[in-house]
Amino acid sequence: MKKILFPALGAVAGGLLCNIIFWLIGKIAVNLDIRLYNSEEEASRNFTVFLVCFVVFIVLGFILGFYRAKKLDKNI
Repeated sequence: MKKILFPALGAVAGGLLCNIIFWLIGKIAVNLDIRLYNSEEEASRNFTVFLVCFVVFIVLGFILGFYRAKKLDKNI
């Protein structure tokens, strides 16, 4: 059960962490009056960057969860 649950929870945690980081970057940019995009092309580029980072965070969370479950199985 741990080998399924831990990677899934790790992936969810990684996705949430990515969203929180990008939300904070956006909030800081707005507070400092920094424009993150001026055209639709730049907005599309920013969204693509977010999607790539989101997938990377999910994959890393999944891998960390898998190794954490593996480590706990060795201890038992």
